Amino acid sequence: MIAIVARSENGVIGKDGGLPWRCKGDLQFFKRTTMDRKIVVGRTTFDGLPPLKGRDIFVLTRNPDAAFENATAVNTPELVPSDAILCGGAAVYDLLIDRCDEILVTTVKKEVEGDTFFNFQWLEDFTPDHTIEETDEYSIVSYKRICG
Repeated sequence: MIAIVARSENGVIGKDGGLPWRCKGDLQFFKRTTMDRKIVVGRTTFDGLPPLKGRDIFVLTRNPDAAFENATAVNTPELVPSDAILCGGAAVYDLLIDRCDEILVTTVKKEVEGDTFFNFQWLEDFTPDHTIEETDEYSIVSYKRICG
């Protein structure tokens, strides 16, 4: 499983259910990476997303009666497909990061205010593998799980 996350330099990944920045390069990378794939998001993240065509969306929710247009509700982490890409939010990363072999991290090169953060302790089990893309505005780095 792979996780994909965009964060600011101070670790913010969200504010009021959305992204607190606009980074065209990261959005293009997200689209390229997730197109024609399964993705898993939490309900709050799903509510903040624009329509995402070309992806099979799984929404991890505690509500057993939840139903979503253009997405499949799943109520336990065990029901998340093993080939899905984790796309947030923080609770989804908390629940499923241990199943990941790779994390794709976009760092938006600014500090912003927010209410949701990417826990850097997750990266203790990972090592930088390679830089995918770098500009003055952002960098995208692949982190691979450390074996052993």
